[in-house]
Amino acid sequence: MTLEKYLSKFKNSPQITLVGPFYGDVHDHVHGHVQYLEEPVIFVDDGARWRKSGEGIVVGDGDSFDGEMDVKLNPHKDFSDLAFALSPIPEHFGEVNLIGFLGGRRDHELFNIGESHHFLRARKSPTMIKFDHAMVGYSSGQWRFERIGGFSILAVEETRVGIIGDCRYPCPQTTQFMPLSSLGLSNVGAGTICIDCDRPVFILFEEV
Repeated sequence: MTLEKYLSKFKNSPQITLVGPFYGDVHDHVHGHVQYLEEPVIFVDDGARWRKSGEGIVVGDGDSFDGEMDVKLNPHKDFSDLAFALSPIPEHFGEVNLIGFLGGRRDHELFNIGESHHFLRARKSPTMIKFDHAMVGYSSGQWRFERIGGFSILAVEETRVGIIGDCRYPCPQTTQFMPLSSLGLSNVGAGTICIDCDRPVFILFEEV
Protein backbone atom coordinates (compact mmCIF):
# COMPACT_ATOMS: atom_id res chain seq x y z
CA MET A 1 0.00 0.00 0.00
CA THR A 2 1.29 3.46 -0.85
CA LEU A 3 1.29 6.25 1.71
CA GLU A 4 -1.17 8.23 -0.42
CA LYS A 5 -3.60 5.29 -0.54
CA TYR A 6 -3.38 4.82 3.23
CA LEU A 7 -4.07 8.51 3.89
CA SER A 8 -7.02 8.52 1.48
CA LYS A 9 -8.93 6.33 3.97
CA PHE A 10 -9.08 9.20 6.46
CA LYS A 11 -10.72 12.01 4.52
CA ASN A 12 -12.72 13.15 7.55
CA SER A 13 -9.83 13.14 10.01
CA PRO A 14 -8.52 16.54 11.14
CA GLN A 15 -5.29 15.26 12.68
CA ILE A 16 -2.54 12.75 12.03
CA THR A 17 0.30 11.35 14.13
CA LEU A 18 3.82 10.52 13.03
CA VAL A 19 5.92 8.36 15.36
CA GLY A 20 9.69 8.71 15.45
CA PRO A 21 12.53 6.81 17.10
CA PHE A 22 12.39 8.61 20.46
CA TYR A 23 8.74 7.93 21.21
CA GLY A 24 9.71 5.82 24.21
CA ASP A 25 11.70 8.70 25.70
CA VAL A 26 8.71 11.02 25.90
CA HIS A 27 5.64 8.79 26.33
CA ASP A 28 4.73 5.90 28.60
CA HIS A 29 4.68 2.56 26.85
CA VAL A 30 4.21 -1.09 27.76
CA HIS A 31 6.03 -4.01 26.09
CA GLY A 32 7.44 -1.68 23.44
CA HIS A 33 4.11 -0.72 21.89
CA VAL A 34 2.54 2.69 21.29
CA GLN A 35 -0.61 3.14 23.31
CA TYR A 36 -3.78 5.13 22.71
CA LEU A 37 -2.88 6.36 19.23
CA GLU A 38 -5.81 6.65 16.87
CA GLU A 39 -5.20 6.19 13.18
CA PRO A 40 -4.03 7.61 10.92
CA VAL A 41 -0.53 6.91 12.22
CA ILE A 42 2.70 6.93 10.21
CA PHE A 43 5.64 5.14 11.80
CA VAL A 44 8.86 6.61 10.43
CA ASP A 45 11.77 4.16 10.18
CA ASP A 46 12.90 3.25 13.73
CA GLY A 47 9.60 4.60 15.05
CA ALA A 48 8.22 1.27 13.85
CA ARG A 49 9.57 -0.31 17.06
CA TRP A 50 6.52 1.12 18.80
CA ARG A 51 3.95 -0.19 16.32
CA LYS A 52 1.13 -2.48 17.39
CA SER A 53 0.33 -5.36 15.09
CA GLY A 54 -1.22 -4.02 11.90
CA GLU A 55 -1.55 -0.45 13.20
CA GLY A 56 -0.85 2.46 10.87
CA ILE A 57 1.75 2.35 8.13
CA VAL A 58 5.56 2.14 8.27
CA VAL A 59 7.80 4.15 5.93
CA GLY A 60 11.57 4.52 5.83
CA ASP A 61 14.84 3.46 4.28
CA GLY A 62 15.64 0.92 7.00
CA ASP A 63 18.90 2.53 8.13
CA SER A 64 17.80 2.33 11.77
CA PHE A 65 15.12 -0.38 11.66
CA ASP A 66 15.63 -3.81 10.10
CA GLY A 67 12.01 -4.97 10.29
CA GLU A 68 9.40 -4.99 7.54
CA MET A 69 8.49 -1.69 5.90
CA ASP A 70 5.16 -1.01 4.22
CA VAL A 71 6.86 1.65 2.10
CA LYS A 72 10.59 0.98 1.68
CA LEU A 73 12.68 3.93 0.54
CA ASN A 74 16.01 3.90 -1.23
CA PRO A 75 18.72 4.47 1.41
CA HIS A 76 20.69 6.54 -1.13
CA LYS A 77 17.99 9.19 -1.48
CA ASP A 78 18.62 12.95 -1.03
CA PHE A 79 15.77 13.63 1.43
CA SER A 80 14.93 12.42 4.93
CA ASP A 81 12.35 9.81 5.86
CA LEU A 82 10.38 12.51 7.68
CA ALA A 83 10.36 14.74 4.60
CA PHE A 84 8.90 11.86 2.61
CA ALA A 85 6.24 11.15 5.26
CA LEU A 86 5.15 14.79 5.45
CA SER A 87 5.00 15.48 1.72
CA PRO A 88 1.71 13.72 0.80
CA ILE A 89 -0.33 14.77 3.86
CA PRO A 90 -3.57 16.30 2.52
CA GLU A 91 -4.72 19.81 3.41
CA HIS A 92 -7.62 18.62 5.57
CA PHE A 93 -5.16 17.50 8.23
CA GLY A 94 -4.89 20.72 10.22
CA GLU A 95 -2.96 19.18 13.12
CA VAL A 96 0.15 17.05 12.68
CA ASN A 97 1.57 15.42 15.81
CA LEU A 98 5.24 14.48 15.67
CA ILE A 99 6.08 12.18 18.58
CA GLY A 100 9.69 11.17 19.15
CA PHE A 101 11.47 13.39 16.61
CA LEU A 102 13.41 15.52 19.11
CA GLY A 103 16.61 14.16 20.62
CA GLY A 104 19.42 11.98 19.37
CA ARG A 105 21.68 13.39 16.68
CA ARG A 106 21.61 17.17 16.59
CA ASP A 107 21.71 17.31 12.79
CA HIS A 108 18.63 15.08 12.52
CA GLU A 109 16.78 17.19 15.08
CA LEU A 110 17.55 20.46 13.30
CA PHE A 111 16.63 19.10 9.89
CA ASN A 112 13.36 17.74 11.30
CA ILE A 113 12.51 21.31 12.26
CA GLY A 114 13.61 22.51 8.81
CA GLU A 115 11.45 19.98 6.97
CA SER A 116 8.51 20.90 9.21
CA HIS A 117 9.03 24.55 8.26
CA HIS A 118 8.98 23.71 4.53
CA PHE A 119 5.83 21.65 5.05
CA LEU A 120 4.06 24.50 6.88
CA ARG A 121 5.30 27.03 4.31
CA ALA A 122 3.57 25.12 1.52
CA ARG A 123 0.21 24.72 3.26
CA LYS A 124 -2.80 26.56 1.87
CA SER A 125 -4.96 25.75 4.92
CA PRO A 126 -4.14 26.64 8.56
CA THR A 127 -1.90 23.87 9.91
CA MET A 128 0.00 23.25 13.13
CA ILE A 129 2.76 20.77 13.88
CA LYS A 130 3.25 19.65 17.48
CA PHE A 131 6.62 18.25 18.57
CA ASP A 132 5.84 16.21 21.70
CA HIS A 133 5.03 18.76 24.42
CA ALA A 134 8.14 20.81 23.69
CA MET A 135 7.31 22.87 20.61
CA VAL A 136 4.57 23.74 18.16
CA GLY A 137 4.90 25.13 14.64
CA TYR A 138 2.21 27.26 13.01
CA SER A 139 1.64 28.03 9.35
CA SER A 140 1.09 31.68 8.42
CA GLY A 141 -2.00 33.32 9.89
CA GLN A 142 -3.50 34.11 13.28
CA TRP A 143 -3.14 31.66 16.14
CA ARG A 144 -3.73 31.48 19.87
CA PHE A 145 -2.36 29.20 22.54
CA GLU A 146 -2.44 28.87 26.31
CA ARG A 147 0.79 29.18 28.24
CA ILE A 148 1.69 29.58 31.89
CA GLY A 149 5.47 29.81 31.96
CA GLY A 150 8.38 30.45 29.66
CA PHE A 151 8.29 30.25 25.88
CA SER A 152 10.26 31.50 22.90
CA ILE A 153 9.25 32.29 19.31
CA LEU A 154 11.53 31.08 16.54
CA ALA A 155 11.44 32.15 12.88
CA VAL A 156 13.38 30.12 10.33
CA GLU A 157 13.06 32.77 7.62
CA GLU A 158 12.29 36.50 7.63
CA THR A 159 8.82 36.69 9.17
CA ARG A 160 6.58 39.49 10.39
CA VAL A 161 5.20 38.58 13.80
CA GLY A 162 2.72 40.24 16.15
CA ILE A 163 2.22 39.08 19.75
CA ILE A 164 -0.60 40.14 22.07
CA GLY A 165 -2.28 38.68 25.12
CA ASP A 166 -1.16 37.45 28.51
CA CYS A 167 2.60 37.57 28.16
CA ARG A 168 5.44 39.61 29.61
CA TYR A 169 6.73 40.92 26.28
CA PRO A 170 3.90 41.64 23.82
CA CYS A 171 4.61 42.92 20.33
CA PRO A 172 1.33 44.53 19.23
CA GLN A 173 2.88 46.09 16.11
CA THR A 174 3.99 43.38 13.71
CA THR A 175 7.78 43.23 13.75
CA GLN A 176 10.29 41.67 11.39
CA PHE A 177 11.87 38.57 12.93
CA MET A 178 15.09 37.61 11.17
CA PRO A 179 16.00 33.93 10.71
CA LEU A 180 17.07 32.34 14.01
CA SER A 181 17.07 35.77 15.67
CA SER A 182 17.00 35.95 19.48
CA LEU A 183 14.28 38.62 19.27
CA GLY A 184 11.66 36.11 20.38
CA LEU A 185 13.78 34.51 23.09
CA SER A 186 12.61 34.00 26.68
CA ASN A 187 9.09 35.38 26.90
CA VAL A 188 6.73 34.41 29.76
CA GLY A 189 3.08 33.52 29.38
CA ALA A 190 0.31 33.99 31.94
CA GLY A 191 -2.73 32.78 30.00
CA THR A 192 -3.97 33.19 26.41
CA ILE A 193 -1.46 34.45 23.85
CA CYS A 194 -2.27 35.41 20.26
CA ILE A 195 0.22 35.61 17.44
CA ASP A 196 -0.06 36.84 13.87
CA CYS A 197 2.61 35.72 11.41
CA ASP A 198 3.06 35.96 7.65
CA ARG A 199 5.40 32.94 7.55
CA PRO A 200 5.58 29.83 9.73
CA VAL A 201 6.90 30.23 13.28
CA PHE A 202 7.76 27.80 16.05
CA ILE A 203 6.85 28.23 19.70
CA LEU A 204 9.34 26.55 22.05
CA PHE A 205 8.12 25.83 25.56
CA GLU A 206 10.51 26.10 28.48
CA GLU A 207 10.65 22.93 30.52
CA VAL A 208 9.40 23.23 34.08
